[in-house]
Amino acid sequence: MIIMVTKDEIELVVARLRAMPDNALVSAGFGGVMNREQLIEHVKNANKDEVGRKVVEAHLNYIRSCGK
Repeated sequence: MIIMVTKDEIELVVARLRAMPDNALVSAGFGGVMNREQLIEHVKNANKDEVGRKVVEAHLNYIRSCGK
C-alpha cells in the first residue's frame, strides 16, 4: 500500500533540505548520490516518485523521534 504524502509534509521537507549547503551531496542509498536540488525535485514529486517518498518518510520519522 502506498501512503500519499501531503502538501504540508512536502513543504516541510523541502524547507529542511533548503537549509542544507548549496554544494551538499547526499547518498540516499536507494537513489544514488544527489545534490540538494536533485533531492528537492524528488521530494516535490513524492507522490509519484519512490525516492522522494522515502526521503519524506525518513525526515518525518526523524522529526517524530525528536518529540519523544
